[in-house]
Amino acid sequence: QVVGLAAKQSRIRNLSNTVVKVKQILGRSSGDPQAEKYIAESKCSIIEKNGKLQYEIDNKFINPEDVAKLIFSKMKETAQSALGSDVNDVVITVPFDFGENQKNALGEAAAAAGFNVMRLIHEPSAALLAYGIGQDSPTGKSNVLVYKLGGTSLSITVIEVNSGIYRVLATNTDDGIGGVCFTEALAQHLASEFQRSCKHDIRGNPRAMMKLMNSADVAKHSLSTLGSANCFVDSLYDGLDFDCNVSRARFELICSSLFSKCVEAIKKLLQQVGFTADDINKVTI
Repeated sequence: QVVGLAAKQSRIRNLSNTVVKVKQILGRSSGDPQAEKYIAESKCSIIEKNGKLQYEIDNKFINPEDVAKLIFSKMKETAQSALGSDVNDVVITVPFDFGENQKNALGEAAAAAGFNVMRLIHEPSAALLAYGIGQDSPTGKSNVLVYKLGGTSLSITVIEVNSGIYRVLATNTDDGIGGVCFTEALAQHLASEFQRSCKHDIRGNPRAMMKLMNSADVAKHSLSTLGSANCFVDSLYDGLDFDCNVSRARFELICSSLFSKCVEAIKKLLQQVGFTADDINKVTI
């Protein structure tokens, strides 16, 4: 069993036995719209057994909670290695729309990994606490927009901060846009470049596209700080190597529609609470 980057890299060769986005199914049951959407998109087989959703991997049935436990164990190991001491007490952040079943499942998985779960707090509130917003001034009132573009979803929350007290005015989560969407857009561009130069359309080849996804993901992160990034994939398809440079300007053009969606989501939420941009005092990203 491997977790993290090693699992991500081995997914190329073992797509049907690699679990991703376990948080989206944790604590949910069949019939839940979010769970059904996840099951339909999952490359790993998911079945209902004894009233619970389970992954079927190598003819074994694995609970989502057990997968979450593995992830927490890896996090514990990483933290202890970095700090050089035991890490036991933990505060866990959860999406604002997490229900009690999901919170309980997450907390139990962390406890099973050896953590002492002191508290679960919502992600938007955790973001404000991390930056000390509302804690540095005992008086005063302000409106803060918390913007979180995660790997698989976009969450935006407007919070009123009054004398250190947080009150959520509005929140919205869009599961249709996340960091992976930007990676997929770049991977599609790379597939077009490969077709143009090598005369092979690999979009229908899962293994080749997974290789491009990994390369696109690395390039995407590089483009956060660099003006250009190189995408090289050894033996991408039929023994052919692929080498391509992508500029940040090109990447932004490729993802222009996604950026527009991100901005529109802010406008929509502000409209929901009857605010304009001038009513927001701080933005946390």
